[in-house]
Amino acid sequence: MGFQCSNCGKKLEGFLTDREQRKVWGMGILYVVGFPILTLMVVVGALKASPPGEDNPNCPAEPNMPWFLVTGGGGIAFLLLVRIVVNKVMRCVKNNQQCCDDVAGCFCEFGCNLIYDIMVMVMIVMWMITVTWWVFRHMIGPDRLHSILGKEGLDTFRASLGDNDTIHHVQFTDPQSSNYCDHLLYMVAFVLLSLGWIVLIIALFVFIADKIFNKLVCCRLCSNITHKDTSEDDEEQIRLHSNSNEMNISSAI
Repeated sequence: MGFQCSNCGKKLEGFLTDREQRKVWGMGILYVVGFPILTLMVVVGALKASPPGEDNPNCPAEPNMPWFLVTGGGGIAFLLLVRIVVNKVMRCVKNNQQCCDDVAGCFCEFGCNLIYDIMVMVMIVMWMITVTWWVFRHMIGPDRLHSILGKEGLDTFRASLGDNDTIHHVQFTDPQSSNYCDHLLYMVAFVLLSLGWIVLIIALFVFIADKIFNKLVCCRLCSNITHKDTSEDDEEQIRLHSNSNEMNISSAI
């Protein structure tokens, strides 16, 4: 029991002091939690979907809601898988490249990952804004939207999204009504979008804090390489100094 507690203490200490270990654990938790949620989106959407362009008896208020879940879950899962591939490829290129030094390889890996992360974040934000409006507007209702945004502001915003549909006040009890939507379908979309915004804000904060301030502003991007090169140079100087002393002793003898 004491040995197990000691191992747990060492792992916790390593997690708190080792940035690379925190990064691995953080990415692992993200993918372990993220992929089941994305799978849930795709499964629920596929079960409740109707062919595009046809009426959906599961949600007359928003017939395309199942397809929002299918495209969002499948698209984000695909982008995360591509992110894993990009990271592996760039790390392999950095470790095996011959034309540049380690610092150049480090910046190349960081730059490619940074560009991809920015593109993915922009696409996810655009998808989130559009789908959030299409889902949340039926929960808020047309009267409250008019009171919040005003008629002119609401019409302008809807025109920018190409929204010509009727805004309903959604209900879950009368399937024959035009404002009906399946409770499971709607709540999965509503809850996951709400959680998605929280995760997105946290991810944006971590992205800015880690990649912008820590690595660029604070110049810690290639600090490990610099420390490694410095230690290697010191060892080489000590070795040369030792060899020189041995030669001087031999000459004196």
